[in-house]
Amino acid sequence: MSADLASVPKRGRPSRREPIFESALRLFRERGFHATAINDIGADADVTGPAIYSHFESKGQLLAEAIREGCFRIGNALTEALDVEGLSAEEELVALVRAYVRVALENADMNACYVLELRHVNSEQRGPLKRAAQRLCDLWHEKLTAVRPELGREQADTMVQMAIFSIVSLCMMPSRIDREALVELASQQVLHGLLGTDAVPRNV
Repeated sequence: MSADLASVPKRGRPSRREPIFESALRLFRERGFHATAINDIGADADVTGPAIYSHFESKGQLLAEAIREGCFRIGNALTEALDVEGLSAEEELVALVRAYVRVALENADMNACYVLELRHVNSEQRGPLKRAAQRLCDLWHEKLTAVRPELGREQADTMVQMAIFSIVSLCMMPSRIDREALVELASQQVLHGLLGTDAVPRNV
């Protein structure tokens, strides 16, 4: 994931980028990309609108880099979850699902913007982001078919897409459920759909 995404240029001081990312993604999600002005983002992040251009060349690049940052967080979370010796194939799938659910909910605005606003990113920047998403799907496919080798390619891919979309859908609407309870509920539901059993391990 990092090789492609690293090609997206970074500008400005890292200390100011994070609040700009957070404000931009929240406003893009709430108002839409076109309805959100640079000055709106600056005001929300307590940065002057024009000063944002010292960090990003355009509003589109800001969106691309914010999504890119979210992709790195997802990749890091999954790598850490799977970097445990001695896990069975089923335990690896459980670890993958739980880690993805947690990091997706922690970056809900990014996931919502990826689905709703990625079309506003230019093709040069959009390509690496879409390839990163495909590699994520491939990882899910690998872990699922290690547990359920009887699944055909199309069936496994469809199940993976359904699982990921169900998680992303939680990022697109607020929930009053406690975060930990929501992570547990979503993980159990996704694992039940993938494994086709009620005997889902609760801890890895």
